[in-house]
Amino acid sequence: MSMAKKRFSRLRISIWCLEAVALLACLEHFVIRPKLLGKKKPKPKAAQEQLVKRGDVIRPLADDALLPAALQESFPAWYPPPASLNEEGELMLQRQKQLSQELRLPIETVNSIGMKFRLVPAGGCLIGSPESEIGHSPVEVQHYREFPEPFYMGMYEVTQEQWEKIMGAENNPSHFRGAQQPVEEVSWYDCQEFVLKLARLEGLDERAYQLPSEAEWEYACRAGTSTAYCFGNNPKMLGKFADFADNNYKRPRPVGQRLPNALGLFDMHGNLWEWCRDLYQNYPGDFSPEGEVNSWRSIRGGNWHVGAKSCRSANRCRLPGPSVGNMLGFRIKRNINLAELQAPAESLKN
Repeated sequence: MSMAKKRFSRLRISIWCLEAVALLACLEHFVIRPKLLGKKKPKPKAAQEQLVKRGDVIRPLADDALLPAALQESFPAWYPPPASLNEEGELMLQRQKQLSQELRLPIETVNSIGMKFRLVPAGGCLIGSPESEIGHSPVEVQHYREFPEPFYMGMYEVTQEQWEKIMGAENNPSHFRGAQQPVEEVSWYDCQEFVLKLARLEGLDERAYQLPSEAEWEYACRAGTSTAYCFGNNPKMLGKFADFADNNYKRPRPVGQRLPNALGLFDMHGNLWEWCRDLYQNYPGDFSPEGEVNSWRSIRGGNWHVGAKSCRSANRCRLPGPSVGNMLGFRIKRNINLAELQAPAESLKN
């Protein structure tokens, strides 16, 4: 008696096929893919960015350092990566190193609330831009300015964490929140209150901390260069140094994510407009009729929402002092009184 061959239903065959596909997917996800990734594990994005932002370690002055009151030498600290500097920037870096050795002033310092500052040598430069510069405005009449005293310039825009330490967390006006995000939505008057309270906290003269003047800001931004940007004239390179419309157009980024200039200052092009101390005034040689704008305050640096032309070293802008916005922030400078320098009790390790 012959036995009929057993047949499997189409439903059971379909179930087996689905199970086989699921098994293969699990093998690919949990076994095959991890082994392949293990052979060539990519570096985390943050680590890659950190490597390109740093050059050699700055050798600390340690016990030889002389410092303004309430500042400590910041260590470890790094020079800008050599590949990011043009010839003029390299010369400014050498001046910074030389001044540091001559006056025993650390290149990088940190204050009581963790704000870092970089040494800006005394000197002079052409402020403004030549008519041949792409984006040049008639208000940018070139003229020479001297800066007879060195000063410390904020390495970064003031962060929300730093703002809250001085002004209180409940008084953080920022739209885009984050401890290392630059504080924004601040008026010129808010900035004045911040620097005054910071000086009082550290027991310093009320003028120890200030907003930089417009000329001081440009001098620090240029870092020895005469080009449209701190790295040269090519706007296609700006994305490595700045957050602006072409690579952002969404929001400010945490401070220090791009390359620094030759003095080690970050975000001088883009991220946020930065308030300056002085009123907006016509440059020498600019005979434009004066008006209401001459009672407004200068702002510098471009921001995350504007194009490359507005992020140039020479670009001038202004707003009424009470103005606020999520493109408006600031950085501060620490004045240096050479007659009052003191040796630190102990260098601060960061």
